[in-house]
Amino acid sequence: MNEKLKGLKWILIVVIGFIVITIINPFVLIGAGQRGIVMNFGAVQDKIMNEGIHFRIPIVQSVEKINVQTTKMEVKAMAYSKDIQTVESQLALNYHLKADVSNKLWQEVGADYESRIVDPSIQESVKAVTAKFTAQELIEQRAKVKDEIKNELFNRLSKYFVVDEFSISLESRK
Repeated sequence: MNEKLKGLKWILIVVIGFIVITIINPFVLIGAGQRGIVMNFGAVQDKIMNEGIHFRIPIVQSVEKINVQTTKMEVKAMAYSKDIQTVESQLALNYHLKADVSNKLWQEVGADYESRIVDPSIQESVKAVTAKFTAQELIEQRAKVKDEIKNELFNRLSKYFVVDEFSISLESRK
């Protein structure tokens, strides 16, 4: 009977230990294509967790996961050409977050970086470049227009992002 009590005691210890570990959750799993932003009491730290399983200090540390995979964003933009023609554009931008600055992005911008940085950058880049060309030049020099918009986007987004690919379709209206 004494052996049964010892066995039950160990089973109880293991179950309680499992429950305690589950509640305080000292481990975090960072998936493929993600990085972990480490925060101590809500303050963003310099440490960025790579893919895999990591230990965190319960209660003190929290980890926000951020996607660093290539993302596609489709946007409609309206601008005016040099000869004051309305130009409607359909744009597709493939970009990804620079993993080594993901903590700074989280600290300075937050989770809604697409609506606060990426979309306005696309809109402003299209307007700035489109205004340099007439409606006819926009059609005739489409490759040049695309390259200039891509360069403008690169300059605006290069702090946090890498522009992978960019495509545009322009439509001029009188």
